[in-house]
Amino acid sequence: MNRRVLLRRAVLCGLACAATLSCKTERDPDPLVERAAFGVFFGGQIQDRKELAFELDPAKQQQGFRLDFRAPLVHEVPVAWEIGRPLNGKTAKSDAGRPEVTEVGQVTARAGESRLDVPISFRQGQVLGVWHVRVKVDARIVLDRDVLVFDPRERRERERDAGR
Repeated sequence: MNRRVLLRRAVLCGLACAATLSCKTERDPDPLVERAAFGVFFGGQIQDRKELAFELDPAKQQQGFRLDFRAPLVHEVPVAWEIGRPLNGKTAKSDAGRPEVTEVGQVTARAGESRLDVPISFRQGQVLGVWHVRVKVDARIVLDRDVLVFDPRERRERERDAGR
C-alpha cells in the first residue's frame, strides 16, 4: 500500500479510538450514585425539572436535589453543591461567562443511607432567570445543569396577553 493510504487509515483509526474513549468516559456511571435529580419534591418523589416556579411558601412547593445511591453507603461521603444565579437579571454574567452570585452548601451522607434529599429554599430578593446547579459527591460531579427559575404570575399574565 502506498504511504498516503496507510497514513490516512492510521489517522482515521486514531480518531475513531479517541471518539470511542471520549464517549465511554461520558457514559461511565458514578460508582456511588445511581441517580441525581434536581426539582420539586412531591408525594415522596422528586419531579426532575428544567424549569421551577419561584414559590416562597414551602407548603406549596419544596424544591431541592435527591441522590439515590447504588447501594447503602459503607462509609460517610461528602456532598457539596453550588447554585449560580444571575446578579441583576436574566442575562447578567461575569467575564468568565458564569453567573455572578453563587450559593454553596455541604452535607455528609451517612453510612447506611441509600438516598439523600437536600431541600433548597427560595428566599425573597433572589434574582430569577437561569440558575446553574452543580452537585458533587466525594468530589465527583453528579449533577451539572441549568434550571430556569421563573415568576409564575408573570408567566400567566404574559400568556394571557399573548392570547388576546
